[in-house]
Amino acid sequence: MISTNFYIIHTDAGDMIRDVKSILRISIRKLEEIAFEPNPTELQFYSKYQNGHIVFETVNIKDYLRPLVASALQWYAEYIGQPDMYITNEDPRPALTASQVKALANISQIVE
Repeated sequence: MISTNFYIIHTDAGDMIRDVKSILRISIRKLEEIAFEPNPTELQFYSKYQNGHIVFETVNIKDYLRPLVASALQWYAEYIGQPDMYITNEDPRPALTASQVKALANISQIVE
């Protein structure tokens, strides 16, 4: 049974899950459509959906709201007809690695 405590807000920036009884807000964005940089003070979760990935990120999360996040994400998966949606906290994008650059000078030399 789908909870009636949550609902979706559609905005130009993307969709958002809201909770009727609290101030919980979770932004939903398509990773392929945005330059997403995770906010270190928020919770992020990722999932495959249709032909890409989506990211869920809390908005101004309060400690006492953290237990509601799992319920909200489960509600969303059921709401969109994907009750078995796999949701993880691991970013599916390839990790950026530093490429080797040939040094133009020996930085251990002492300049006088």
